[in-house]
Amino acid sequence: MFPVSIMNQEIEKRPKARSSRTLLILIILGLAVGNVVVFYMLWQNKESDKAMYEKLLKDQKSDSEKDLGNLSERLKEQIALAERTGEENKTFVDSLQKVLRSIDADRNALRNTLKVTQAQMQQYKDKIDAYEMLLKKKDQEIEKLRETANVLYDKNNELKEEKNKLLVEKNEIDKEREKLKGKVDEAAFLKAENMVVNAITDKGKEISGGQYRAKNISKINVSFNIAENRLAKIGNREVFMRVVEPAGTILANAGTSGKFELDGGQATYTVRQQILFDNSRQNINFQYRRSGEYVPGRHTVEVYCEGQKIGIGAFDVR
Repeated sequence: MFPVSIMNQEIEKRPKARSSRTLLILIILGLAVGNVVVFYMLWQNKESDKAMYEKLLKDQKSDSEKDLGNLSERLKEQIALAERTGEENKTFVDSLQKVLRSIDADRNALRNTLKVTQAQMQQYKDKIDAYEMLLKKKDQEIEKLRETANVLYDKNNELKEEKNKLLVEKNEIDKEREKLKGKVDEAAFLKAENMVVNAITDKGKEISGGQYRAKNISKINVSFNIAENRLAKIGNREVFMRVVEPAGTILANAGTSGKFELDGGQATYTVRQQILFDNSRQNINFQYRRSGEYVPGRHTVEVYCEGQKIGIGAFDVR
């Protein structure tokens, strides 16, 4: 058997051993929990940094899209200014159009890219800087073009004013020429003078005086001479005669009547005759027989040549 003192010592040592093991376990657990907490905090910080990085790229992408859009609008304004400088600058305008297509293509490509990298954003930044430099250079070129265009515009205005003055003078001369031509043309028309309208009875007797009974008129004889006119050309002429009744009706027979040009349209004539104008004050005769009796009242006789009325006469029927 063990001595009592030794047993008491063993009993006193056991609680102390258990306490040490418990403490050790607690320390290990504490370290483990601490590691987990540290790991979690590191992971959380990493996710936060990642989110911030993605937001930064997203903001850069949005800013670059806006910058490209602003460049596109500025370039469109440049193109509009260049187009107003004149058609001769078409090559320069075409170069601006080419740059505009490139900017719009880059903008659309960036807009359609869902996720971008820092390297890609740096490439777009470099492109935007290059576009900015190019637009500044184009601005200077456009300013030179505008200065040249202004000089040409002023010169062109001077030429236009001079041209307008010449046109006004030319119009005045043309008007005077037309007036003279009109007077010459009018003076060149034939004129019928000394017109006489006689009646011829059934027995062939010619009655003069200008007033006739309807029963005594078998036909009418219209005579006149062509006035002398040195401006009128010698040659054949077609002369038309119209007999107008008191009511305004034009007398016409199927065999002798027809249409002729008058005042841009067609008019009815009673009889016509081909003559040879020889400027000898030649005498012209028209005879016309109507079917049926003449109505009472004043009848007008009109003579036309070359679309102009050259003479007028009348007779009364009782």
